Formats: sequence, C-alpha cells, structure tokens
Amino acid sequence: MEDNYVKNVIKKYTMNREQPGLNVDFSQTTAEVCESCENDTFTQVFKMRKLSALLSPTGQESMIPIQVFACAKCGYINKGFLPKE
Repeated sequence: MEDNYVKNVIKKYTMNREQPGLNVDFSQTTAEVCESCENDTFTQVFKMRKLSALLSPTGQESMIPIQVFACAKCGYINKGFLPKE
C-alpha cells in the first residue's frame, strides 16, 4: 500500500517533464541555465519529504522522494525546478 502511495506522489511531481514522440525544433527553444552560476547542465537529484504517521494512509511515517534537477557544476536548484509547497 505504501509503495503505491509513494509512486503516486512521485508521479504527481514528475509527470509532464518528458513527452515521448514530441517533435521539437530546438532552434525555437531557449536554454535553461543555473540561476547561480549560469551553467547549462543539470543532474537528477531527489529532495526528501517526511509524511507524519497521522497524515499517512498507512498510519506509519513515510519518506517521499521528490525528483528535481540540480546544477551539475555548483549543485544549485533553480526555483522553477522546485515543486510548489
């Protein structure tokens, strides 16, 4: 039960990041750069959120991983990459 809950939370925050089969002309896109150092490469990282047992559907404390992208050079996470709280 807990695994499905965590998967649904992850899906909520990661859906629509990739659109398979989307044919895009990259000359019509803009590069995303780090707001701190202006590097243009990023790595996938996870922020961890703790869900209290009182709010958890299983009645047990849970850890929820949230996938975000951090700058590959300095580790900064652009504000636009963070989920809304």
